[in-house]
Amino acid sequence: MKIAALGLTFALGALAALAAPARAQEVLPPPPPPPADEATPARPAGDPRRDGPAAPREPRRAASPSTVIGEAPVAPAGSMGSPLKPDEQVYAWKFSLASGVIGRFGGYQLHTDQENAGLLLYFGGQADGQWTEGYGRAARLRVRLMTGGERVIFVPSDGEVEAAFMLGRPELRFVVGRVEVARYTGLALQALAQVATLPSFEGTLSAAGDKVRFFYSISPVEMAWVSYYNRAHIRHTAALATETDHPDAASSFRARATFVVPPAVLLSLEGDFLKFWGSADMLTAAEASASFAVLEKSVLIAFSARWEAFRRRDNGDGGGTPGASITADQFLGMASATLVF
Repeated sequence: MKIAALGLTFALGALAALAAPARAQEVLPPPPPPPADEATPARPAGDPRRDGPAAPREPRRAASPSTVIGEAPVAPAGSMGSPLKPDEQVYAWKFSLASGVIGRFGGYQLHTDQENAGLLLYFGGQADGQWTEGYGRAARLRVRLMTGGERVIFVPSDGEVEAAFMLGRPELRFVVGRVEVARYTGLALQALAQVATLPSFEGTLSAAGDKVRFFYSISPVEMAWVSYYNRAHIRHTAALATETDHPDAASSFRARATFVVPPAVLLSLEGDFLKFWGSADMLTAAEASASFAVLEKSVLIAFSARWEAFRRRDNGDGGGTPGASITADQFLGMASATLVF
């Protein structure tokens, strides 16, 4: 019996010794974390949740409703008194290009052996810059070109080029400098140059929630110079000085009023006036147009009618009195398309 008890005790002790390592493994603490210098797995590229906030997008031009003028041009590119309206949040400059056809009626007869050309091609370009911070600045470059007024349809014959720089807010700007050079064969004008600075003013006023817009340009005193076309030129004599003898002081005024007619028609009326102080020379013009702004106001389809006249001094070659006033006028009808960008 004692031998059996000793055997049982020995067997239980052996089993306890074998089970001890297993219990020791069960209570071991978890393994320590990996060292800090170990490479961490790469994050997937382009994941905005891990790469931080996305870069802000560039501002984009948003078209205004068709019931207001907004950023739409009010006349074909290159037209007088129709400055573009840049969106400074996008870009401080705005550009436009135009092309069309013109029917011309009347005017000074360029050649004695044939009638004036009745069909002209129209090309226009314009760039307007605006910076409203601080005291405000603005600049304008404008080109209006007509071809075919003389014998060849693709040879430039009429038009004008204008460059201007202004200071002030859009409603009232001081014209620091403005130069405009024009040629109107149908008005017997070989060249007409205007140079203006202070005290000259211009501005654009909006009313009725931008359903009405009014542009004005006033130059009480400026310098003007004129040269008559071909046979109309005055030869210098003791009794009558040529028109190109010297520049003269002049006054000018230009205005344009534009209205929105529902649902999306722009009606525009424009007028020009220039009067020389030292002679009877005077330029007058009136224009009316109806246009449609389409494709988010990036394209303007326009139909316009313009009457213009210039009063000059007669050279007496046609039997008139030398130095007396004589007027040439013409009517222009135009259809055009303008791209704005």
